[in-house]
Amino acid sequence: MTELTTLPANGDVTTWTDAEKAIVEAAGLVFTHTYGPREGEREAAPRPIVEKFLSLSRQSGLNPLSNQIWCIGRASKGRVEWAVQTGIDGFRLVADKSAKYAGQDAAEWMTDSGEWVDAFIPKLHGDHPLAARVRVYRDDWERPAVGVAEWGAYVQTTAKGDLTSMWKKQGAGQLAKCAEALALRKAFPMDLSGLYTADEIAAAPAQLVEVGPPSRDWIAEITAAETHDAIEDLLDAADDVGERTDAIRTAALARHGMLGVEPEPTVEPAPPAAEPDEIVVEPEPEPESDELSDDDWLARAEADALTHGGRP
Repeated sequence: MTELTTLPANGDVTTWTDAEKAIVEAAGLVFTHTYGPREGEREAAPRPIVEKFLSLSRQSGLNPLSNQIWCIGRASKGRVEWAVQTGIDGFRLVADKSAKYAGQDAAEWMTDSGEWVDAFIPKLHGDHPLAARVRVYRDDWERPAVGVAEWGAYVQTTAKGDLTSMWKKQGAGQLAKCAEALALRKAFPMDLSGLYTADEIAAAPAQLVEVGPPSRDWIAEITAAETHDAIEDLLDAADDVGERTDAIRTAALARHGMLGVEPEPTVEPAPPAAEPDEIVVEPEPEPESDELSDDDWLARAEADALTHGGRP
C-alpha cells in the first residue's frame, strides 16, 4: 500500500502538492464540461466528495493510479453529480487480500422456465436470463454469502429504453458481475460497504443518469419571446422534459425584466345609461270659483228669467 501514501491527507486543496493534485485529477475528481454554455470548463469535485473518495480508497486499500477505484462526474440537469465506483476486479482484489476469503462458485443463470443453468446460451434459453447468482465463501462462515441479481433491477438502458451496447452484447456476463459484487459486498462489508462497481452503478443509491445536450435551445427561445406568458410557457415546457436549469431560469427572469410590466388591458368606458323619456304633465285647469261678481250675477239672473217665462 505504499503507493497510497501519495494520496492527499485530506480534501483541503490549498494544502496539496502538485503531485497530489495530479493524482486527484487522474482519479476523475475533475470534470470537463463537453457542451452548453460551460463547454470546455473544468470543475473540481467539492470537498465532501473528495473526502469520501479518499476515505473509501483507504478503507478498501484500492489504488486509484491502478484504475482500481475512481470517481465519475456526470452532467445532470445543469449540475455535476459525483459517484465513487470501482470495477469487479477491485472487489476481487479486496477479497483476495482478506485472510478469510475461501473462494466462490461459478455464476449461475435462471432461464425463462425457472431453471438455474451454469451457462446461459441465448439460442437455447432466450434473449436474456431472468437472474444471475453467485456464492462467495469465507473460512469463518458455515454458509456462503449469496448474491442474486435480477435482470430488471440491474439492466442498463439508454434514454430511449434500448439496451446499452455492453448489455446488448454481454448481458448474461454483466448480470453475473452484478451478482458477484453483491455477494462480495455481503462477505466483506467492512471493506466494500459504500462501493459499487461500474456494472451495477445504475442500481446504486442516488442513481446517476448522464444527460445529453438539451432537446431545444431554451435560452434562445426565451430571449426571443415577446410576452410574459410565452416565457412562462417555455419554462413549463423545459420543466416537463427535465431540462429546466438555473441558467434557463435566469434567462427567463432577465427577459421578464426587459419586457417590463404588461399594461392593463384597455377597457372602453360603457356608454351612459339612456335617460327615460321626459314625461310632461299638463297642469289641471283651475276649477271655476263659485263666487260671482254683481254684474255676473245680474246677467245670469236675467238669463234664467228669460228661460222661465220672462220673469226674473
